[in-house]
Amino acid sequence: MIIYQVEVTVPQDLVEQWLDYMTSHHIDDVVNTGLFVSSELVRVVDPSWDEHVVFRVRYSCESHDKLSRYRSEFAPALMADHTRIFGDRVSAVRTVTEKVWSTHR
Repeated sequence: MIIYQVEVTVPQDLVEQWLDYMTSHHIDDVVNTGLFVSSELVRVVDPSWDEHVVFRVRYSCESHDKLSRYRSEFAPALMADHTRIFGDRVSAVRTVTEKVWSTHR
């Protein structure tokens, strides 16, 4: 499984607006491309900062080919929409990892 993670730093005054946008639009738009099998949004609680909050959005897909297709066909428009709303006040760092092992209870 391939994990596409977007770590986003959001100023405190935009947290509610950003969370609403992500949970009511953006994450569904990414998953609805049909290239991901799941998504997860987490908040970093330790360490914490007074001036901003860090979130991580994790999207799981089955192959590098599907991720590559997402990045070339869908990501530019979705990122542009995010930038149109939040400008450069919200920053993001993207990483790609492969799941090696996991356990569930």
